[in-house]
Amino acid sequence: MTIILMLLVSLAVLLGGGYFYSRYLARCVGEDDRRVTPAVRLADGRDYVPSPTWVVFAHHFAAIAGAGPIVGPVLALVYGWGPALLWVVLGGLFLGGVHDYLATHMATREGGVSVATIMRRLFGQKAFVALTLFLIVMLVLVCAVFLNLSANALTSKLPAKELEMPPGQTLFRTVSQDGQESVVIGGVASMSVVIITAFAPLVGWMYIKKKVSVVWCSVLSVAVCAVSIVAGVYFPLSFSNILTWQLLLLAYVLVAAGVPVWLFLQSRDFINCHILYAGMLALLVTLLVASGKAVPAGQGIAPWQLDEGARASGFLWPGMFITVACGAISGFHSLCAGGTTCKQVSSEKAVRRIGYYAMLLESLVAVVVIAVLVLALRKTNYLEIVHPKLAGLARDGNPILGFALAVGQAGKLAWGAPVAVGALGGMLLLEGFVITTLDAAVRLTRYLIEEVWRAAFARYDVFAQPVGRAQAEGYGQGELTSVGGEGIPLSPQIDDHSAPPEHPVQAGPILAPLLRLMRHYWFNSGLAVLLTLLMACTGGVNVLWRIFATANQLLAGMVLALAGVWLLRQRRKSWFAFAPAVFMLVTTATSLALLLRGYLADLWAAWQTGAENLWPSLTLTVADLVLMALTAYLLVEGVMTALRWRREKRLEPQRAQREESQTTSL
Repeated sequence: MTIILMLLVSLAVLLGGGYFYSRYLARCVGEDDRRVTPAVRLADGRDYVPSPTWVVFAHHFAAIAGAGPIVGPVLALVYGWGPALLWVVLGGLFLGGVHDYLATHMATREGGVSVATIMRRLFGQKAFVALTLFLIVMLVLVCAVFLNLSANALTSKLPAKELEMPPGQTLFRTVSQDGQESVVIGGVASMSVVIITAFAPLVGWMYIKKKVSVVWCSVLSVAVCAVSIVAGVYFPLSFSNILTWQLLLLAYVLVAAGVPVWLFLQSRDFINCHILYAGMLALLVTLLVASGKAVPAGQGIAPWQLDEGARASGFLWPGMFITVACGAISGFHSLCAGGTTCKQVSSEKAVRRIGYYAMLLESLVAVVVIAVLVLALRKTNYLEIVHPKLAGLARDGNPILGFALAVGQAGKLAWGAPVAVGALGGMLLLEGFVITTLDAAVRLTRYLIEEVWRAAFARYDVFAQPVGRAQAEGYGQGELTSVGGEGIPLSPQIDDHSAPPEHPVQAGPILAPLLRLMRHYWFNSGLAVLLTLLMACTGGVNVLWRIFATANQLLAGMVLALAGVWLLRQRRKSWFAFAPAVFMLVTTATSLALLLRGYLADLWAAWQTGAENLWPSLTLTVADLVLMALTAYLLVEGVMTALRWRREKRLEPQRAQREESQTTSL
């Protein structure tokens, strides 16, 4: 009964609250379905591609979800399922959904640009560069975390006895690990990934080039998914070395980040979403059937476990709010909104349906994950797999295996199916989420690197030349007002950088080829991939998760504050943006400070013991310091701009009187 109530109440709050609150937000921001979106106005067949709403929804949801709503709640359940569930539902409704909708709405209104470009228009070039550097650091962390998650999933092994597999079974490949037989369950997902990727260009060609109905594209996608799973069972593809998978995945995302968006990124997400939708539906049905067969009371994960949570991830605040990550609110979503989604939506009503409801669906994913672990996993098993140090074991935690085993146990309780079958389903579901975020994140990193080059070298003739229709026609037609108009006045620095200069400086014979190389998307895709690999080598998932989640939530607070300022400039209500922004900024700033203290302690301990490899602790320390410095600068710049705005407002009556007196005297 606890599981059913958990699901029904969460679903009612998310759907009911979302239905009314999203419409209230639409009225507040001035949603206008008659406006022409940048996807239509700037269509270029590569990045700006007007697409059906459900196709864009599938891409957006697959890109934003990733492993966040699975891994985050799995890690956060150490605090108990009560606080995790409350934060997921209420956070998704009043913070995450608002953040995603406002980010997508702003990016669309401003001509299909990133939040960094919107920052430049509101606060000037220096703030733009600072935020862009922040975004690149955060995105590299995102890419590194999801690269490690994906590689771990594709090489995951579970003891055969945990999966209740008989000796000598041939369904899965087995290896000897720690003196016992282990089953490689990642091989099936590996082959599935390869086959879905191979068919992605065909599906993209059908709905983009040949305008085939989305229904028929879905039929083909379901068939591709089914074939990929069957092929994976009979011909599993597995490598024992995680680095091998990391390099192969990076080779794929290098290509996906440079080719037209419909060729791999959008079309692959569209195919893969059918596995995600089917998997979530199967999990919901499984939970309902098995709700009366849960782990006995006192043996499962308790509603409140604050002592264990404090030992694992620090006090409830800010620890739990950071650890849940994407299930409640995620700054990464704003990068998807301003990177690919805003370049594909064909109407402003679609902006709300995609931006707000995709976040609610992600929160529902997190609710289902929490319910599955509460139903099927004993607390002792949970701690041994996910937080082994709390169980007295000297190994790293593996939230991926924790989720897969919970799904397997739930399938056994509901249907009597072998644990291995459910674990395989959980692995397919997780890998589908992870890989779709990885290729989107690398492409977004490429976009931001390109913006940094344009900002730094805009005065040279190489960068003054249009790169495509978006640059040739300007940076969009937003609602920004000039100095003296309504709202916050534009920074005087903006006009110098919003468009190519009239008389660009001619680059020399050495600089010109270098600038042309830096302008090419293959160079920037390669740079994004290289940075991802370097950061991924600093540690495992548990090591990187805290700083990734903190940077992610910190960006969400910044974007909410930016959206509040943007709405103020339109003379519209903005409390629903500023209130969650303050909470997230305070929470994440506290987390950064606590993380820095831990990193410095680890660095000092490694130095004292003469450890040769200081790279992981040093890299994380530098990343933390960079994030703190950029955040402090952006906050100061924001306050200074607000003070200038107030000063301008106070001087407006005096200016008007002087102009009137001058007119009268004439």
